[in-house]
Amino acid sequence: MDIAYKLLLVLHFIGLAGLLGGLLAQIPNKPKKLQPFVLHSAWLILIVGIAMVGLNRAMNANDATVEILDHVPVSIKSTVIAVVLVLGYLNVKKPILSTKIWGVMTVLAVANIVVAVFL
Repeated sequence: MDIAYKLLLVLHFIGLAGLLGGLLAQIPNKPKKLQPFVLHSAWLILIVGIAMVGLNRAMNANDATVEILDHVPVSIKSTVIAVVLVLGYLNVKKPILSTKIWGVMTVLAVANIVVAVFL
């Protein structure tokens, strides 16, 4: 199960790279446009994150030496990705992505990393 968890972690990082990379790639573009793969990356982060929480729980259910997973950061990260998805789906069909929405989505993606590292 450890290998499966590490593979899911790699997929989680790939999703994060796609989300943040897709948003940061729009910095020089005027006007900005939301690429569909940014939303696909956000879905990948959300789905794989949920799978990682479940797998972590299953791996450590009977091991009293392992600290129980703190669900506060998981909840914050899930909420942040849900907000990114909502903003994305509200703007993906539009020909122009407003700079404010792009900035909010980028800040939320970075905030997700900060929560993962510091909480």
